[in-house]
Amino acid sequence: MANVAALPIMLKALRLACFNTHWESVAQKATAEQWMPEQYLAELCAMELSAREDKRLQRYHKESGLPPGKMVANFKFDAMTGVSAQQIARLTQDAGWAQRGENVLIFGASGLGKTHLAAAIGYDLIEAGTRVKFANATHLVQELQLAKEKYDLADVLTKLDKYAVLILDDLGYVKKSDQESSVLFELIAHRYERGSLIITSNQAFSDWDQLFDDSVMTVAAIDRLVHYATIFTLEGESYRRKTSLKRIQKD
Repeated sequence: MANVAALPIMLKALRLACFNTHWESVAQKATAEQWMPEQYLAELCAMELSAREDKRLQRYHKESGLPPGKMVANFKFDAMTGVSAQQIARLTQDAGWAQRGENVLIFGASGLGKTHLAAAIGYDLIEAGTRVKFANATHLVQELQLAKEKYDLADVLTKLDKYAVLILDDLGYVKKSDQESSVLFELIAHRYERGSLIITSNQAFSDWDQLFDDSVMTVAAIDRLVHYATIFTLEGESYRRKTSLKRIQKD
């Protein structure tokens, strides 16, 4: 028979941190309330699973790189057309699209909240257990370009596969050059039917020839993105412009 005194050591070896912290206090409660042994075990298991889920969500939030405070609850749906709270709720409440490698494309002029909306979707997906990575499109493309120069591009793209959803913010600001066009296309092609992309852009598809040197590459990139995609085109008055006007009026 195992020695109870060795229980903390065994729990530590089994990496049952929550068990190790609470088994004594829960045992006292179980004795006082005359629990069956299996009820005592079930209580400890539930506590362990809850603690692990909390740690997993904390890790997902930390690694996501999402900008702080950009939540669905404080997005002003009534200030624009092209998207509704109900549409976003459907995306976040049923994340099957993310597991199937489908995309979300958000278009609109500067200042309409495209970044806010993309990040808000990301936050809700994480709470649902989906791994998300947020990146400024220009910065990520530059990193991929450097990786390609070092012959590490395939490895970097594979590492991004651990994120079910990759958010590329402000795609329209990626510079048009042979090198950046090439790695951007390789990223899109690599994610096709493998992982989801949420893309924000102030440029409609008709202007994407400014992102890619080759029209064939432009068409191929768009084709892959829209094959399985939900598309939002935001229209309204710029948040930043309205905020600036209010500030001027107060002054």
